[in-house]
Amino acid sequence: MSPSGPPLFPESNHDLDRTALLEIGCEELPSAPLPALRSSIAARANALRAEYRLGKGAVQVFGTPQRVILMLEELPDEQEAFQETVLGPPARLAGSLPDAPSPQSIGFAKSQGVSVSELRIVESSRGAYLAVDKTAPRKKTEEVLPELFSRTLEGLPLPRTMRWGTDSGPFLRPILWVLAFWGDRSLSLSLAGIASGTLTRNPRSAGFLHHPVRGVSHYADLIRSWGISPVPSERGAEIDRELDLALRLEQDTGRLSPSVRRVEDVPLSMEVLDLVEVFRVVVGHFPESYLTLPAALIQTVLRVHQRFYVLEEENGALSNCFLAISGNPSADLATVRTGYEKVVRARLEDAQYYLSRDRKRSLASFAGDLGGMVFFPGVGTLSDKVRMSREMVSWVLERIPESDVEGTGFDRPSLAASLDRLAQLAKADLATGLVREFPELEGQVGAHYWMMENRESRDRKEEIPDRLLQFEAEAIADHYHPRHAQDRLPSTLHARILSLVDKFLHQAGGLAAGFIPSGSEDPYALRRAALGMMAVLRDSGWPITLEQLLSQAGNLSLPRDVAGDLGKFWGERLQGFWEREYPILLVRAGGASLSETMGFAGSRLRFLSGVSGREGYAELLSLYTRLVNILPDPEKSAGFSLDPSRLEAPSEKAIHALMKEEGIADPGLWAKKAACGEWETIWNSALRFVIPVQKMFEEVMVNDPDPVLRENRMALLSRLCMAIGVLGRLDLLPPPSREG
Repeated sequence: MSPSGPPLFPESNHDLDRTALLEIGCEELPSAPLPALRSSIAARANALRAEYRLGKGAVQVFGTPQRVILMLEELPDEQEAFQETVLGPPARLAGSLPDAPSPQSIGFAKSQGVSVSELRIVESSRGAYLAVDKTAPRKKTEEVLPELFSRTLEGLPLPRTMRWGTDSGPFLRPILWVLAFWGDRSLSLSLAGIASGTLTRNPRSAGFLHHPVRGVSHYADLIRSWGISPVPSERGAEIDRELDLALRLEQDTGRLSPSVRRVEDVPLSMEVLDLVEVFRVVVGHFPESYLTLPAALIQTVLRVHQRFYVLEEENGALSNCFLAISGNPSADLATVRTGYEKVVRARLEDAQYYLSRDRKRSLASFAGDLGGMVFFPGVGTLSDKVRMSREMVSWVLERIPESDVEGTGFDRPSLAASLDRLAQLAKADLATGLVREFPELEGQVGAHYWMMENRESRDRKEEIPDRLLQFEAEAIADHYHPRHAQDRLPSTLHARILSLVDKFLHQAGGLAAGFIPSGSEDPYALRRAALGMMAVLRDSGWPITLEQLLSQAGNLSLPRDVAGDLGKFWGERLQGFWEREYPILLVRAGGASLSETMGFAGSRLRFLSGVSGREGYAELLSLYTRLVNILPDPEKSAGFSLDPSRLEAPSEKAIHALMKEEGIADPGLWAKKAACGEWETIWNSALRFVIPVQKMFEEVMVNDPDPVLRENRMALLSRLCMAIGVLGRLDLLPPPSREG
């Protein structure tokens, strides 16, 4: 893309005579991969432009669902000059040039296509070498562009590809035409088996007719005249303006209340702008009687199934009107509106039918149907997962700090009973007709049903307190979160425990069934489940380690032991989890492991991320690196017995005295300080050992021939190394800069 800012589709002008154009016309391209496709084509074209030495002008990529447009601006008439020096054998093997060249000189000259007389000797950082200066040939730009354009589609990260006809493809969708120009000169090339020509097509709504193109400037005029906004951001802004204008017109004419407003929906807008090439806004209505349905259900029908915009009143209540984007502006408005309204009514009628049928049963009764639904092939049913979930929520609750329990306002026995009830109900809505029809509403349907049936049974003795009922309903709806890296975390204790358990069981079940993710293959989203589980553990700060969860995998009655696979899987995901936030070297130095809590690992990484500018940074890194290098195995050396009476040199004795003063004599003291977040104290204490250890290395030989002295010194230094190691693998941190 142009480095000056967002791409702008050019107006017709003389500068376009030096612009190359490639248009790829397609069947309807799917909206989801289009942004990445445009970005990849821009990156690929930029790299190829540099490779072919065609100047440094802007590379612009535009696109709609029917066409992808690539423009290379400010092209020179021919390739830029390029000269390089090719090094050959060492100069000592050259012989006597040019009269008596050695066989190596002759072979080098032949391989480079030059005579021996053109060889010379150059000095490099590695010494003197034979060399030859080569000048690359310069070709006319119009000779190079077809090859550049042909290579542009190579290696693009396409999620799925298609082939059509004979020797055609692969691409996202069938390519219908290829248009290629440089200024007013047509270029001849072939993309995915389709030969380029001089014809383009107008929008599908205008007939999708062929139109001859005379050059890049003429093409720009045609696109503008057809009302196409090829720049996605411009098209999105136009859609927003038209949506607001249509809403105001409805309000001004009295057909819509002045208090109604459009619900901001960025993900929908990003999708819609790549669904249409030209468009018009349509205002539709559905009967008010459907507003009794759950708001989430109406929104799913409108925005997820139909890509319509939701309207709401000032108080947040949904309106029975919606805004739709039609990709056929020439069609009869009344016909389009009627069609949209008919589809919405049909979907809402289906929803109302399933809702009415489901409400004749309790949510708990649907839990009994889970025995007929597969958890993972060969692993069991969802009823088996419910049984394991009941055991796991009890195990997790036992490890939740008392302060977190008190924050809910309920005692631990009440929470235990509530969580056990939730473990049985959380997946029950998967058996309902409404979720079978609208899978996107899993969790939300269960929450709605649980609230409704409890509000309707206030006369029962087993009535659940309102606040606890609210917690439980939120947990049923929220325990699927976080669904992806940018998703929100569950907010309540109930929901977090349920989310943690659900994601843990999902991974254990998936691995037990043999679905081990590899490369890009992860059909059951086990990686996302792992990252979501880690995010919950980190944010909650609970004293639960992945190692403890790993030990529970053996108690799940799975068809095979998954502890090994699960431990390896988590080890890989753990590093990836932290690398989303911190540089890779810092993550490796932090050395997060399965035996540490996520909160502890995060605390250490936060501290390490700010140490590079500290006084003594270089000295402490050097100290720790020397300790690691001289100790064959710090943990094994720590097992040697330390006899203070055998410490001979003053530096040895000084280190031992300082260790006692700083509390290293107690192996777990610094670990306890780290658990309390006292990283500053540990860092400053570790700095006090820099000079004494330097003096020890100067005064004594650590690897003394006497095994008794050697083991004693190893024991001393290993205790110090392991204590400082609480800060992490400091030897893996980036070295200090020359300036600091």
